[in-house]
Amino acid sequence: MLYADLWGQADPLGAINTVLATLLRAIQTRAGRTPVTTVGALGVSVGMAAPSPLAAPADPAALLATQFAELRRLLPDEPVLLMLDEAQTLVRSSVGDAAMKAIRALFNSHPGAMLLLFTGSSKAQLTALVGDHSKTAFKLAAHIDFPLLGIGFVTFIAARIKTISQRDISVVDLDWAFSQLLHRPGEMVDFARFLVTEMSGADVRAALEVFKLRNQPDVSFQTQYAECTPLQQALLLEVASGAKLFAHDTRERLASFVGQAAAVPLASVHNTLAQLETKGLLAKRETRGHYEFEDEHLRNWIDRIARTARKKV
Repeated sequence: MLYADLWGQADPLGAINTVLATLLRAIQTRAGRTPVTTVGALGVSVGMAAPSPLAAPADPAALLATQFAELRRLLPDEPVLLMLDEAQTLVRSSVGDAAMKAIRALFNSHPGAMLLLFTGSSKAQLTALVGDHSKTAFKLAAHIDFPLLGIGFVTFIAARIKTISQRDISVVDLDWAFSQLLHRPGEMVDFARFLVTEMSGADVRAALEVFKLRNQPDVSFQTQYAECTPLQQALLLEVASGAKLFAHDTRERLASFVGQAAAVPLASVHNTLAQLETKGLLAKRETRGHYEFEDEHLRNWIDRIARTARKKV
């Protein structure tokens, strides 16, 4: 499997080439594939020749094609899974489109030898990546929502805690903690580790409060939300609740959020939504006038945490 995280990559094709080059190097330096140059007395020491480097084309797309062809030569019977994480970033720039063109050419050149898996934090943009006929990746993959982990995952965590620490933790309490962590599996695993190693005798709820104070899992969401204007914050709340953003009653609620008497004008709603798109917080859906969060975890945080905070004001 080839895995490349494209988040924040100014050169996504370069990142993919680097991952592929690393895999090739690992394969070529296996003992069974590396030429023996010298053998010491009684065979105790063996000198190994360094693998001959591939001639590297100057063009990154050509380099990708060359490296993949070499991988197929070395592993002719093994299909290659190329997993691109945060693949929605490929729709945002010309370099992303160039990378996607190189990947598509590779996919077409090696039918049956390459499997593609795109993952990311923006369902809207991932859908656009493969569902927009104007995009290079159109119909290159089907859109599938990963199922949310539920009680089965929490039960597994409880069992692991029992195995490691001999402590029985209520699945109900752990499920509550999972909900407070906005169903983020990685943070749930971190919390379970924290519970076992640092607060082995503590109540789950008390331990979670300490864990969140130390790790601040929501600090990025708090920062993103705090950096928005009051009208932007109000619109994020409306998007999170699934409201009709241009309806008169919605615009009246927006007005009350920002402390003005008359309903917020349609033009202001349009402009503010455009600003939130520029910030990378929202993305347009195919349905006119509908928007989605780029990060579903941010949507959950805003819907649960920020909304509760506003009600207390």
